[in-house]
Amino acid sequence: MIARMTRLLTATAMAATALAMGGCALIESNVAGTTLSILEDGFTPPVLQIGDVEMVCNFSTVNAPLVGAARNFHGDPSLMETVLLSSAGVCAENQAIGEEMRYLRASRDKRSDEALDARIGQKRLLALAADRQYTSFSRMKTKLEQKYFFKYGSSCPAFKRDFDEMVYLLGSVAGLQAMQNDIAAQQTVGVPTDTAPLVERAMNCLDNTKWWGAPQAARAVVWSIIPGAADGKDVKGTFDANMTLAESKGVRLAHVMAAVAAQSSDDQARLREVLKRFSAPKDFKASKDYRLLDAIAQAQLQNISDRMWTQNAGTRTPLGSLGKFWDDKAGSDIDADSFLK
Repeated sequence: MIARMTRLLTATAMAATALAMGGCALIESNVAGTTLSILEDGFTPPVLQIGDVEMVCNFSTVNAPLVGAARNFHGDPSLMETVLLSSAGVCAENQAIGEEMRYLRASRDKRSDEALDARIGQKRLLALAADRQYTSFSRMKTKLEQKYFFKYGSSCPAFKRDFDEMVYLLGSVAGLQAMQNDIAAQQTVGVPTDTAPLVERAMNCLDNTKWWGAPQAARAVVWSIIPGAADGKDVKGTFDANMTLAESKGVRLAHVMAAVAAQSSDDQARLREVLKRFSAPKDFKASKDYRLLDAIAQAQLQNISDRMWTQNAGTRTPLGSLGKFWDDKAGSDIDADSFLK
């Protein structure tokens, strides 16, 4: 608190000096810079401790334009925009999953008009997600290259703040998501196809243990989706090792990446294995400081499970049944109410 008050007093003193000199731009720049610093250092950590994904998702969607407006006052909000836009991309992805499930139910009932409408709606939302996510990636890449004088994907920055490292990770993962969502949306956004190999190389710049195994799991995703990239690499072993690390650190982003890779290759057995592992961890405790990111991981795996359930049973995953499946043996504790007609 004292440090924040000191920054505000310093900014006020500088603003008064600038006003005497007629420097309106300098006033705006200092005020914008101080405000962004408070957002990064004071507001973001408590938000990361929240477990309500929907609340943070809506907050990000509403406030990303507001934070971006700092450019009109000679500030650079790129790092905060990276965080907010990556979260806003999750919002659009969640809505796209809803449309996809509507498509699957309409297809099961042979309602072709509604199925087509749902598919169009899904692709629009995937394009929106890809646009937000690629903007997040671009903001991160441009700002950090300027700040640390390195070339993303070719060299590594000498990070001075954990916040900058986290932005590097989140922006990079957003880049991968943007490419996949844009492909699913018929490349409406035009995300460059070299984004994935760039991210794969860039992930070597992060401490894998510090960041819950997510950097190496992200590399394994790229190996699994790019033809020939997996040659000579133990993709499954990499995912397994990093899921174990993620469980010990309390942030299970690696599980999402393993599930995405299994889904991309249509490996249903592996996909079930990952969902079961996520839903029944031994002595797992979510990270206090990054609880939101683990909650996002759970929400994304819930989406994958809901898609599988809808395709095969016509309903979303019953309550409390993540990691269980419609064809499990009789006697399981799946919520029977979900199957009432």
